[in-house]
Amino acid sequence: MKSKRIIGLIGFVVLLFLIYYFYLAKPTAFTKTDTFKRYSEVNEVLDVIEINERRVFVPIVTNENEYGMSLWLWKNHKWNMEFDSTIGGPKVIKLKSTDPSSYKVFWNIHPRDQISYGEFYLLRDRNYHITEGIDNYYYPRLQMKTILDFEEKPYGIMELPKEWQSVIKTSIKVEEAKQPDSIFQNMFPVIQDVYFGWIPYNNENTRQDSRSTMVGGASWGGSVDLEIVREIQEEELEYFKIEE
Repeated sequence: MKSKRIIGLIGFVVLLFLIYYFYLAKPTAFTKTDTFKRYSEVNEVLDVIEINERRVFVPIVTNENEYGMSLWLWKNHKWNMEFDSTIGGPKVIKLKSTDPSSYKVFWNIHPRDQISYGEFYLLRDRNYHITEGIDNYYYPRLQMKTILDFEEKPYGIMELPKEWQSVIKTSIKVEEAKQPDSIFQNMFPVIQDVYFGWIPYNNENTRQDSRSTMVGGASWGGSVDLEIVREIQEEELEYFKIEE
C-alpha cells in the first residue's frame, strides 16, 4: 500500500512538472537564430519585435530578395511559426477577436517599390436591409484613415488608433446583439461588417506601384486570427467638400 502511494505521488509530481513545462513555463528569448533554423529561405532577419510575452513578429529578407515576414507563438515549450509570408503588405492580427485593443497591424515593404507611406483605412460599406418585413436596418458609410510611415524602416507593427478601437467594439456589440443564442457567440467569432484597406504613396504624394511588396505567397494555421488588408483604389473612397 505504501509503495502504491509513493508511485502515485511520483506520478502526480511528474504530471505537475509536465503541465508547468509545456503550458506555464515562461518563453525563452527568441533570437534571429531561431528563424534561420526553421526558415531555410531566409537571407537576413531584419528584426525581432515582441507582440506580447508569447508572440513575436519577424520581418525578413529571403534568398530571392523578397521582403517577407513571420509570426511566432510560444507553445508546448518551443517557438512555433504560425504564419509566414513573402507578401509584405499590411496585415492585421487579432490576438482576441472581440477585443479591438488587441489588434495589431504589421508590414514589411519592399524598398524596390519606393513607397514612402501608406494611407490605412477602416471601412464599412453603406447598407440597408429589412428583416421579415418588420425591422429596418440602415448602416451608414464608415471611412477612417491613419498613416503608416515607411520612411525610416520598411517594416513595423502598431496598434489601431483608439478611435478605431471604439468603432470596431461598437460594431462587434451590434453583431453580437443579432445572435440570440450566447452559446454560438462563444463557439464562432463575430463576423464584423468593417474591413481594412490601404493605398501606397511615394514621397511626392503620388500613388505608387506596390508590385514587389504584394507579389508572393503566405500560409498560416488555425491558431492565428489574421485579416488581409486589401489594396484599394481611390475611387472606392468618399470625399466631402465642405463649403465655407
